[in-house]
Amino acid sequence: MKGDLGNFFEDFALGWRSLCPVPRVLGPAETALHIATTNDRSARFCSAEGRVHPLIVFHLVIAQTVRQISLNARANLGYAGMIWRAPVFHGDEITTEIEILGLKENSNRQTGNVWVKTIGRNQQGVVVLEYTRWVMVKKRDAGAATRWLEEPVVPSLPRQVAPTELPPFDGELSRAEKTGGRFTFEDYQPGERIFHHDGMTVNASDHTSYTRLFQNTAKVHFDAILTEGRPLVYGGLPMSIAYAQAQNGLENRSGIVAMNSGVHANPCYAGTTIYSFTDVLETHDVPGASWGALRLRLVAVKDMNPANLPDFAIEIRDERGVLRHDPRVLLDMDHWELMPKRA
Repeated sequence: MKGDLGNFFEDFALGWRSLCPVPRVLGPAETALHIATTNDRSARFCSAEGRVHPLIVFHLVIAQTVRQISLNARANLGYAGMIWRAPVFHGDEITTEIEILGLKENSNRQTGNVWVKTIGRNQQGVVVLEYTRWVMVKKRDAGAATRWLEEPVVPSLPRQVAPTELPPFDGELSRAEKTGGRFTFEDYQPGERIFHHDGMTVNASDHTSYTRLFQNTAKVHFDAILTEGRPLVYGGLPMSIAYAQAQNGLENRSGIVAMNSGVHANPCYAGTTIYSFTDVLETHDVPGASWGALRLRLVAVKDMNPANLPDFAIEIRDERGVLRHDPRVLLDMDHWELMPKRA
């Protein structure tokens, strides 16, 4: 019995730490395939500098945790306190370590939620990305309750990354001559909604190839028998597609530097068409700096263009009066972008 079935909910213990296999070098191939799948046009990550897109780093780091955390996952639920601490360049090797912060068995006794502190480092040991995510994992034995049903441990997580915690800007700012954009930090105001207009339909080959690119082996993304003919699209793909779409209206952005929270609100399957929009939540001037910070809420929706419904409500109340995401919402991501000021 040398084949590994992966960890089930019962196998996790609070405080358990591990270094995740396998280390991976990122290079131009990952950049090319990311562009080919998502159509991302962020100028900063297309140059000879060889700077790796932050979301590529995210996909690799989360994939490195799959064999130990989410091989038997039902769904990846959300993220908090995510900060890209240092840039990654072509040729850097990334290694990830994890720590279990929380456990809660669900009332159906079929699954439990696991909270995981995740830290990715480069070959010099420098932290390049850190965050906490929570994931729903199947139980091995639905007939036997664990202690985490009656005594759940849910960690306290930050509601947002404070502007003072954002990493200092590193490198050359994005400018109009390279991006084609004309809007700078001063042009964005809290309360405005930016429709990105460019829809993209997810097909089966793209979503499975993109997931395999990062060596993500979670069964729900590939096994048509296990999923009754509908493998679940890896949640990072709608995230990357929506972020690529958001280039339309945010052309001069210099790359996501932190995520306050992220929720995969509803499942995505092959054949889904993704549209997106961004709500500007906050703007923060950085005195003496040539850039400012924008707090943005990026929302991906399925099978409808939100530009046709300007007053689209991200959250609605169900029959019990509980506030929930509209069933058409795939992704709700609250994040920080750095934007150059006018020269």
